[in-house]
Amino acid sequence: MKTRPLLLSFLSSAVLCASPAIMLAADPVTKPAPATEAAAPAEKEPAAVDPQALAILKRAVDLLAGAGQFSVTAEIWEDVLLENGNIAQTAKTADIKLRRPDRLQVDVKTTKPKRSFFYDGKTLTVVDQQKNYFGATAVPATIDETLNKASEVYGINFPLEDLLLSRPFGDGGAKAAAGDYLGPQMVLGTLCHHLAFRSESVDWQVWIQDGPVPVIRKAVLASGGEEEAAKVTFLFSHWDMATLLPDFLFSYNPPADATKVEILPEPAQPAAEPAK
Repeated sequence: MKTRPLLLSFLSSAVLCASPAIMLAADPVTKPAPATEAAAPAEKEPAAVDPQALAILKRAVDLLAGAGQFSVTAEIWEDVLLENGNIAQTAKTADIKLRRPDRLQVDVKTTKPKRSFFYDGKTLTVVDQQKNYFGATAVPATIDETLNKASEVYGINFPLEDLLLSRPFGDGGAKAAAGDYLGPQMVLGTLCHHLAFRSESVDWQVWIQDGPVPVIRKAVLASGGEEEAAKVTFLFSHWDMATLLPDFLFSYNPPADATKVEILPEPAQPAAEPAK
């Protein structure tokens, strides 16, 4: 399965201060230079990924990985290039309910219900709310394996897949080419830590709530070149890790007028021709 680094493996408690990489210590004593001055030792270059950024990210990862269940709402704003060259933002909302290791339910909607996913540990059901179609297929016994099969076999990618894994975001932070802690910022009235990472294929930022419950409040992904970067912004709200999520939430009971369709495997890609 092609996972995105985010949103994305998202690390000890963070403090609200300037990054250690930019803090200078003053020398209280000015000493005369010796007659023959030895060459100054080479300064140690700062780490490509700020350890403080990794530490904050790890806290968020550990919280989600250790949560037996959670529900959250995500607003997803995506840049779209119009035919006339203008860039517009489209918006959709994903409501996620997850119970580890084998229950998942996702509703995606715009101004109207659009698509839903139900996974009950045995069967994955995909529902097209607008056309009143649904399809079901047998899948493995864990969320991770099901996400993998859905992507690789059927070409079905769940919204915010990286958030749903047993180890959210894999090791995207540790493998980043660069990462910075940019300090405290407010996100919709909540104090957060702002982190920014860069990898080979995507630049991503994440805002993690300060305090004892380090949930993710915002994330931004940007892919492509600097001039043609496509951005997706995620705003997270209504985090709930306490309310029990019973089994019936993860099973689909189709209405009488719904049409059942078959979920077909994704067509195999033609093999690349050998170089001549």
